[in-house]
Amino acid sequence: MTLKDQIKNLVKPRSRDEEPRRQELILNILLWLSTLGFVTLNIIHLIDFFRGARNRSLPLIYIFLILVFFIFLLWLSKKGKVKTASWLLIAVYSLPTFYSFITWGADLPAALILAVLIIVLTGVLIGGNLALISTMVINIFLIILTYFQSAGIISVDDYWRKELPELRDAVVNAVLFSIIMVITWIFCQEIKKTLARARRSEADLRQERDSLEIKVAQRTKQLRQAETEKITQLYRLAEFGRLSSGIFHDLINPLTAVSLNLEQFRGGEKNKITDAKSYLGQALLATRKMEGLIACIKKQIRQESGPTIFAAGEEIRQIIQILAYKTRRANIKIKFSGDDGIKLYGEAIKFGQIVSNLLANAIEASKDHEKSNDKEIKIGLKRQDDIAVMTVSDNGDGIPAENLTKIFEPFFSTKIVPSTDGGGLGIGLASIKNITEKDFQGKIFVASRLNQGTIFAVCFPLLDN
Repeated sequence: MTLKDQIKNLVKPRSRDEEPRRQELILNILLWLSTLGFVTLNIIHLIDFFRGARNRSLPLIYIFLILVFFIFLLWLSKKGKVKTASWLLIAVYSLPTFYSFITWGADLPAALILAVLIIVLTGVLIGGNLALISTMVINIFLIILTYFQSAGIISVDDYWRKELPELRDAVVNAVLFSIIMVITWIFCQEIKKTLARARRSEADLRQERDSLEIKVAQRTKQLRQAETEKITQLYRLAEFGRLSSGIFHDLINPLTAVSLNLEQFRGGEKNKITDAKSYLGQALLATRKMEGLIACIKKQIRQESGPTIFAAGEEIRQIIQILAYKTRRANIKIKFSGDDGIKLYGEAIKFGQIVSNLLANAIEASKDHEKSNDKEIKIGLKRQDDIAVMTVSDNGDGIPAENLTKIFEPFFSTKIVPSTDGGGLGIGLASIKNITEKDFQGKIFVASRLNQGTIFAVCFPLLDN
C-alpha cells in the first residue's frame, strides 16, 4: 500500500450521508494536522529544555496534554461522534487562545492567528451562524480585554515586544497558517464538488425535463390522432345515417319490381312461358341491382380493412351510386370521367370516404344555389406523370377567400349552426385532409369563387410500374 493510500485510510470518513461525510473528512484531516503540529511544538520544547534555553510560551505539560486530547478526539471521530469531537476541537483551540490573550496581551500575533483559526473551524465544522457568534464573542472579548490591559487593570507579560523573534515563533505561526490553509483548501474543494454535482443534477433534470416534454408531445400527438380516427369513424357512420333514407328509397324500387313481377308470374296462365321468363328476368335484374347497392353500402360502413391495390374509378362509381337518391332530390347531376386503369394502394374504404365527403359538400353547396336548372357536379380522374389527380368541381355558392385557409381546420364551419341532417360540424374536410396526407401520402388543394363554384384537387402517388 502506498503512502497516499495510507493517508486516505487515516482520514477516510465512515458516514454515508453527504454532509456528515464532508464534516467528518475535514475533522479527521484537522485532527491529524493538529496532532502533527503539537508533536512539532513538543519537539521544539524538548530541544529548548535540553539546551537550557528559556521558554515563556505554554508550559510543556500543557502542550503534551493538548496532544493527548487530540488523539482522544481522533478516537471519538472514528466512533462516529463527529459533532462532539468538533465542539471539543474548537474548545481545545479556544483555551490556549484566550489564555495567550490574557497572559501576553490582546495583540499577540500567534493568539490572533489562533482566533482566526477558531472562526474558520466553527464555520466549517458547525455552521455559518456559529462562526458569526464566535466572531462577535472574540471581538467583544478583545475590545474589553484591550481596555483593561491599557488601563493597567490586568497586567500583561509583554516581553515578546522587546525581544527579537525566535525560530520557534515562526514555526508556530507556520503550523497555524498551514492548518488554516488546509481548512480553506478542503472547504473550497468540497464546494467545487458540490457545485459540480449541482450542475450535473441540473443538467440531468434539464435533460429529463426535455425528454418528458418530448414524451408528453408524442403522447399528446398519439391521443389526438386516436381521437381524430375515432371522430372520423363516427363521422363516417353519421354520414351513412344521413344517407339511409335515400338508400332505403333506392332499395324500395327494385323490391317493388321484384314483387310485381313475381305476382305477374304467379297470376299468369301456365302456358305463357315467354311471359314467365320475362317476369323472372326482370325480377332477377332488380335483385342484382339491390345486391350491388347493398355490397357498396356494406363495403363503406365496415370498420376493418387493410391496405390493398384497388381501382380508383370503381370506388368512385360506387360512391356515386350510394349518393344517387340525394342527388336526385337536390336535382343535381354528377358526371364522372376518368381513367379506369388507375390503381392506388391503400384502404379503399378511406378513399371512398374522401370521395363521399367531397361529393356531399358539393351537393350541399349546389342544392340551394340560384342556378336551379344547371346544377352539375363533375368528378374527374386522370394520370399526370407519377401521380393520380382526382378533381371534384361544382357550380355552387363558393367559399369566401378569407375562409380558404381555414376550411381544413377541425370543427371549422361557415354555418352558424349545424344543419338538421347533421352537416356543418366542420369535421369532414379536416378528416379527408388527414386521410389524404397520412394514409395516401398525398396532397389536397382547393380553389373557389363566390357564386361561381369550387374545385377540389386531390393528388395521390401512383404505384411503381
